[in-house]
Amino acid sequence: MLPRLPFRHPEDAREQLRLGIEAHRRAFSTAPRGIWPPEAAIADEVARLAAQQGIAWMIGDEGVLEKSLGTTLSRDGEGRMMQPELLYSPYRFDSRDGAVDLLFRDARLSNAIGFEYQNAGPDEAAKDLIDRLDGIRQGQGDAPLLAVIALDGENCWDFYEANGNPFLRALYGRLSHEAELKTVTISEFLGEFPATRSLSRIEPGSWINASFDTWVGDEEHNMAWERLAEARDFLSEQERGGKAGAKLELARREALIAEGSDWFWWFGRSHDSGMDQIWDSLFRLHLRNIYMSLDQAPPPGLYQPIVKDTQDTAAKRPERKITPKLNGVLDDGEWQAGGYVDVTALFGAMHPPRGALRRIWFGHDDRNLYLRFDLLGEGHAPRPVELELRFNGHNGPSLRLHATRMNRGFELTLTDAEANSTRWSSRAEAQQALAFAVPFDALGHDPGDTIEMVAIAYENGKAVEQLPPTGAIAVRVPGEIAGGGPQTPLKILLVSAEVAPFAKVGGLADVAGALPKALRALGHDVRVVMPRYGSIDVEKYGLRPVLRDLPVALAHQPVNATVLEGRIGEDVPIYFIDNAQFFGREGMYGFWDDDARFIYFSRAALEMLRPLGFQPDVIHVNDWHTAVIPNLLAKLYSDPFYAAIATVLTIHNLAFQGVYGYGTLHLAELEPWGLIKSGIGGLDDIVNLLGRGVWFADAVNTVSNRYAEEILTPEYGEKMDPLLRVFKSKLHGIINGIDYEVFNPERDASIATRYDIATVEKKAENKRALQQEVGLPQNPSIPVIGLISRLYDQKGLDLIANIMWGLMRLNLQLVVLGAGDSRYEEMFRANARDNPLKVSATIGFKPVLAQHIYAGSDMFLMPSRFEPCGLGQLISIRYGTIPIVRATGGLADTIQDWDPVRQTGNGFVFEAYDHWDLYAQVVRALETYRQPQQWRRLQANAMASDVSWTNSANKYVGLYRTAISRHAEAQEYAQTASPSGW
Repeated sequence: MLPRLPFRHPEDAREQLRLGIEAHRRAFSTAPRGIWPPEAAIADEVARLAAQQGIAWMIGDEGVLEKSLGTTLSRDGEGRMMQPELLYSPYRFDSRDGAVDLLFRDARLSNAIGFEYQNAGPDEAAKDLIDRLDGIRQGQGDAPLLAVIALDGENCWDFYEANGNPFLRALYGRLSHEAELKTVTISEFLGEFPATRSLSRIEPGSWINASFDTWVGDEEHNMAWERLAEARDFLSEQERGGKAGAKLELARREALIAEGSDWFWWFGRSHDSGMDQIWDSLFRLHLRNIYMSLDQAPPPGLYQPIVKDTQDTAAKRPERKITPKLNGVLDDGEWQAGGYVDVTALFGAMHPPRGALRRIWFGHDDRNLYLRFDLLGEGHAPRPVELELRFNGHNGPSLRLHATRMNRGFELTLTDAEANSTRWSSRAEAQQALAFAVPFDALGHDPGDTIEMVAIAYENGKAVEQLPPTGAIAVRVPGEIAGGGPQTPLKILLVSAEVAPFAKVGGLADVAGALPKALRALGHDVRVVMPRYGSIDVEKYGLRPVLRDLPVALAHQPVNATVLEGRIGEDVPIYFIDNAQFFGREGMYGFWDDDARFIYFSRAALEMLRPLGFQPDVIHVNDWHTAVIPNLLAKLYSDPFYAAIATVLTIHNLAFQGVYGYGTLHLAELEPWGLIKSGIGGLDDIVNLLGRGVWFADAVNTVSNRYAEEILTPEYGEKMDPLLRVFKSKLHGIINGIDYEVFNPERDASIATRYDIATVEKKAENKRALQQEVGLPQNPSIPVIGLISRLYDQKGLDLIANIMWGLMRLNLQLVVLGAGDSRYEEMFRANARDNPLKVSATIGFKPVLAQHIYAGSDMFLMPSRFEPCGLGQLISIRYGTIPIVRATGGLADTIQDWDPVRQTGNGFVFEAYDHWDLYAQVVRALETYRQPQQWRRLQANAMASDVSWTNSANKYVGLYRTAISRHAEAQEYAQTASPSGW
């Protein structure tokens, strides 16, 4: 299948040829007489262009000659041409622009040098080539024959001993003594023996399969041609419009660069250097430069990769930490998350493996570097290979590890190359593969350092290959980076679907509104972005537009957005993505198109960065609404502006995952990569946006340590626990804080009387005000229990329902504020109606009343089934209101059970999810309340607890730095075929 948009610019081919001739003239002070076109690609049109430029001869491939003659060039059993005069004679091609001589290379001779002789001794290889030439000479007869050897001269020598010099010396030495063989240039031969044969037409083709299939036809090639055609047509429009000058010349130059054939060689599946992503990025960079040279914005598609990921590439970076057992049994599943360099695929079909190794696997955990070398061998007999591994780094010793075969295994010895001392030794069993672990301690490099490794394989004492052939395999030493004074401030973008005070449904908004202020106070450049919902008043918050008509791709179509800017507090910038189609409606969630709305928001958050001039070090995404951002960065945003951005995903509540059908991938333009096939039942056949975030983010955290552990179990894992266990190494827990500027009884203007830890007795005045407000008897001796909650089972409302009859027999008052399931709403209404002296129930949510409950209650009830973090217990202890909680998630991390003997703890805690255990803690709290001295100490403990954002913000900074380090490591692995490093 050909590209949808044809590329038709023969004038560029003429210009490319003219520039090449000029370069030759500058270098050699003369014009070239002939050419071997790139990849020996010729056709009638190419010959005419060459004639126009005064080129006398061209070289093609024997396969093209065969098709042009319409016959078969047959060889005998020893590979000699049956009719040698057909291949070894020049041909004349006449065109309206002049004549050109055509010569065709002997593909077998050329490929022998390119791909075979590298694995033979120099003399052996040279003798074989001379013998083949002698075979051609013997069939010569009276006609002069010219055997043309043509190959990519720069490509093969890396595979030869000493870059091919021993082979070339041996070859030219033999040729100098062969009286019957003469080395000549093509111009010399044509000068003495002009062409007597002619071709009426040239079958278009190259030295690869005598066709152009390698450069066009599959999806990626076609897309690359279409991108090129669009850019070149744009340039033509500018030229026709009379645009001229230096900018136009610069745009033309960029177009000529992008047209180079090597871009298309590496696209698609025909060949794989491991550099596909690099070629892709460079190709699109030059196309973007065409537009930008002419002061035009490049199309959004040029910021999206053409090359798609594949499991069959020559190299893969590690996905996460691994800890294989190394018990002598190779379990591929243990290594699947590691990285590899595939020797057999490293240079595509044109470079078959000739060495001793098939694939190198590598990966690490916190203590060890794991290496596995899969050996090439026939049947079950391993090759007699031995290995030398060289480790180098900028800040540590240069080491050599020798793997010496001993019976069925290998002796491993790590030595310091400079000190000539042994640092570590071990032994490993091996049959079809050699696998072992090297402790990072033995390698002698600090955490954060990068160690580069090269492997050399030996057979019978002779080096047979170096892997990788250029560059090295790079591994970053895990662990905390050693400090050396204050670290550089970070640039952070926090992306959230809700942010207090602008729009709030749950605790996510509180975190997104408070954490940035704490990060700013630590000296970091933090900015926030959220949707501009219809409920957000532009004038009230002083929002101003900073970007208009920002094109944001959704389902391969641009949809414009406006970006508004405001402030959180005094100095934290917050951006609002404004698009009435998606966000100009009543409400925030629960719409049929929520997937489209939040994918659009996520794309807009990325697209706004470049025009705003803000390039964050890390993007912090929150919950399923924005969890697609790490996925988008990995697949659609590969250009340098985005490449170094790390990502952190915070899971505030695993119960909400953003589960949709396959069409959601089309909205995100991720459908070319399809569903994530993790092998986990229930996740393989759906689009789970939170799951994709877990998969692609550099670091993941929940909002408490306990919850990070709980979600790894089926009880709390919401059917995602198998995936979370796979990525356990990048899962962390950081407890939320609360905003001390908002929740501060000493400064809270909404409460009746302000107080602090030293004047907590004034809290009684807030209690009387609360009792009066909700219509309960104003009796200071009756303990008041507050409940502010969504009224769902998750919050333990079923436990409360089972003991309501018992609570009504106790001397207490219960003040309820919340909404949710109708059965619980009605339960509280009924109890308030039946027990007006004991229960007050306000169905709904009133922020001011909530503050009054925190300040005026004696106790606060949170018997949650699960609680990722919980803010209610944090606010309540800030106000000296003692929480009664179940030990789960963040409740377990922040509330310690009161110990009257040691006078420690800040609340009342029960373990089992049982209504009688809850009832027992309520009774215990009431009894403690009746002991004023004990109660005052308990309140002091609670109010002294540090639940501010300062401590948590410092932990987030540490997590950001961990993510940045992991992302940098991933980038190093991703560049595995770069000449500068694996």
